[in-house]
Amino acid sequence: MTYDFYAKVLLTNNSTYDTYSIVCINSLGENVVVRLKKGQEVKINNIYHFKGEDMDFKGKNHIRVLEYALLDDESLSDDEKLSIKLGFTGSPKVNVKEYALDIESTIDSFENKVIKDITSYIYNKYKERFIKYPAASRFHHAYEGGLIFHTHTMLELSRAFVKNYPHINSDLVYSGIILHDIMKTEELGGVGSSEYTLKGKFLGHISMIEAEIVLTAERLGYKDTDEALLLEHIVLSHHEEPEFGSPRRPLILEALIVHLCDVFDARVEPTIEALEKVKVGEFSEQIPVNNKQRYYKHKLSK
Repeated sequence: MTYDFYAKVLLTNNSTYDTYSIVCINSLGENVVVRLKKGQEVKINNIYHFKGEDMDFKGKNHIRVLEYALLDDESLSDDEKLSIKLGFTGSPKVNVKEYALDIESTIDSFENKVIKDITSYIYNKYKERFIKYPAASRFHHAYEGGLIFHTHTMLELSRAFVKNYPHINSDLVYSGIILHDIMKTEELGGVGSSEYTLKGKFLGHISMIEAEIVLTAERLGYKDTDEALLLEHIVLSHHEEPEFGSPRRPLILEALIVHLCDVFDARVEPTIEALEKVKVGEFSEQIPVNNKQRYYKHKLSK
């Protein structure tokens, strides 16, 4: 049997054989294993056009690759390439219009004028890409609209904190959530891309949003205000640990809340997505954000 399909590379395995295996996901969401000759290379998270044939490898059905090409190198129009990419990155759960309205109404509700003006300015500056971009290149919300979906979910989570802990300044928390990942629009290559921009590689979204807050505060006449400083701290510390990109750990309650909401959604949502792909009584694939743990889908699962 012969094959002709597009697939996104998930991982590659070293081998002592003449060929090595590559685990991919096709446009139907199915995992497939293809085998390339040693010396032939592919990049993880990139989409390729594969042509191949059946191959028995240690009793398992693999696909021996006869021809392959990177999607971006194919002689297709930009619209055709984007359509193929969206087949791997789109998510039916994302309601961009609803989430954007929620974010905008949240900004409108801010009582603190400085926080409101800074947040509104930056949000509107990047809104066009913010509502389309993924939240990450691979590990969580890595699909079109993933960034706004992640932000909306974090807002929903944070409202429970605000309701139960009256000491929290809600304007700071909500603004921190809206702004914390907004520079992913400058860090990531775009919808369907697994690559980082040059600015993304050199600076990263955390340092970029801190700089954006500084510039915006100065532009709007809020330089050296407590509000600007606190927002800078929240975005700088939202990954908490230096090894994950944060130069400072949370030092205020609101920064801690933003961090907790961020890590919660970044770990729970990929777990849900992985469990949706398996049947009751089966374990999921390894989930990188959860220490590569496989999760079990029990009979009480919803």
